Amino acid sequence: MKAFVCLFMALMVYGCAAVTKECTNSPTISHTLRYELLASKNETWKKEVMSHYHLTPTDESAWADLLPRKFLSEEQKNDWAVMYRKIKNMGVFKPTVGFLKEVPLADVKLLEGSIHAVAQQTNLEYLLMLDVDRLLWSFRKTAGLATPGTPYTGWEDPSMELRGHFVGHYLSASALMWASTKNDTLKGKMTALVAGLSACQEKIGNGYLSAFPPELFDRFEDVKPVWAPYYTIHKILAGLLDQYTIIGNPQALKMATWMVDYFYNRVMNVISQFTVTRHYQSLNEETGGMNDVLYRLYILTGDSKHLLLAHLFDKPCFLGLLAVQANDIANFHANTHIPIVVGAQMRYEVTGDPLYKEIGTFFMDLVNSSHSYATGGTSVGEFWTNPKRIADNLKSTETEESCTTYNMLKVSRHLFRWTKEVTYADYYERALTNGVLGIQRGTDPGVMIYMLPLGVGVSKATTYHRWGTPFDSFWCCYGTGIESFSKLGDSIYFEEEGNSPSLYIIQYISSSFNWKSGKVLLTQTVVPASSSDPYLRVTFTFSPNEKTGTSSTLNFRLPSWTRADSAKAILNTETLSLPAPGNFLSITRQWSASDKLTLQIPLTIRTEAVKGSFARQSMKEYIDYH
Repeated sequence: MKAFVCLFMALMVYGCAAVTKECTNSPTISHTLRYELLASKNETWKKEVMSHYHLTPTDESAWADLLPRKFLSEEQKNDWAVMYRKIKNMGVFKPTVGFLKEVPLADVKLLEGSIHAVAQQTNLEYLLMLDVDRLLWSFRKTAGLATPGTPYTGWEDPSMELRGHFVGHYLSASALMWASTKNDTLKGKMTALVAGLSACQEKIGNGYLSAFPPELFDRFEDVKPVWAPYYTIHKILAGLLDQYTIIGNPQALKMATWMVDYFYNRVMNVISQFTVTRHYQSLNEETGGMNDVLYRLYILTGDSKHLLLAHLFDKPCFLGLLAVQANDIANFHANTHIPIVVGAQMRYEVTGDPLYKEIGTFFMDLVNSSHSYATGGTSVGEFWTNPKRIADNLKSTETEESCTTYNMLKVSRHLFRWTKEVTYADYYERALTNGVLGIQRGTDPGVMIYMLPLGVGVSKATTYHRWGTPFDSFWCCYGTGIESFSKLGDSIYFEEEGNSPSLYIIQYISSSFNWKSGKVLLTQTVVPASSSDPYLRVTFTFSPNEKTGTSSTLNFRLPSWTRADSAKAILNTETLSLPAPGNFLSITRQWSASDKLTLQIPLTIRTEAVKGSFARQSMKEYIDYH
């Protein structure tokens, strides 16, 4: 309760803004508008838009609900040095245990010819089309190195302040794709990219690494107009960590920790020169998932500086709303804030503080109940709007930003690992099917959309951005897109650790999984959905790696959206008794090569009322491949 009160006080002190909800009234504007501003030659328009940036006075004695404050006396709470020493030496953190375990992506293979495998292959072809020298161009320019080749354009153009963000996504996507496919050509590209970035960092010499100069962070810290420099830094850091954790490249971890040392010193300098409140005011500018990636880094290093810096990127004015369970996120920029919730979920996993579990749970419930479409997507024009007028959004072509789906999938994935609740797996299926598979244009490499229009009869080609192009777009949704299509196998299977092996199968996607602890190769084959067949049909076969004489448990999701009548599960020749929809069918046995399990799950059509100013209903048909 004390934590709730602290966050509520922080929320009341910081307040909200008129343009969009903020800790101050420095407006967050959409990425689309940022690009148009930087590309425009209309200086009058630029000056008018940016004139809204200024600080709002606040009570400097109030700041966020950092966990260590709970262990300080009243006299110590505003003493930053004392607080830091407490964090460094207290040893009070108790990481959570008992969550479902992610399985290695390298052990999951999508079956050739399936819709997911085709999407993955299309993305692989795009990753192979991209040139390392062109990706590195702005990084080398910033470092003062030779710049062979020509830079890419679009959001990676040398005049764009967000340049470099896609390179970070490429580091993540290539690591994930290599784990999925073991493509040696791709591994050569990503290794060269890491080496090229390292050369830039070494040339600069102080740990800094970006495609733009540090001057952008001067503006960020002064709360002056700038296009989200920490957003790009988050992407680069996340990419380097993926190169280390997935590929095993130790150079990438060294680069990431050196980068974080640089930014730790910058943030500490702001706090020492001004206040921690001033730092939080600068967080009105989008910072991506800086808290998330810093918690990930802390897990690897155990360095208390990394934990402290992660706390400092937990945006208190937004997390405070969720902590007091206020349905008040309308007018927030959606993809600025979803990654902050993902970071809060990581804070729970790292520290065990239940407040952050409650924040993640409430946020998911809030978005699903008040800000979500039938596809599982959210937002219009990059923002959340009045939850009672969601139907009005369908008049716009700018619904369901792809980036928001990418990040909401992360939120639901955490929640499922914590709870094993089928509803979160159902959400993952819906959002993945519509909001990820639906953004590629067939098998055209590098052709994707920014927004998924949901109006009746509206074509994807009629959105503001239309279809992107392989070498001239590089929107934020291109970055999340190449990651999404590189990890299509990462949320099909989850393992439960215990005395006997147990596996959860939560997505029905044609694939094989080499379940090492269960000592069996599991293969599931899904019959492609057809309007003439009212069932989802899945067949599982098994190939034991060795004779163990021990049993293991497989848990198969029975979706909440299906119905009990006519659902079937047949193991060899035996028809099994099924639990109610929304539960798992659990089977424990010594699996053999002669075993065959067939699932027949009725597909259903439902209508759900959409809140709005005109009568409209949204239909779901599972599985619905748009």
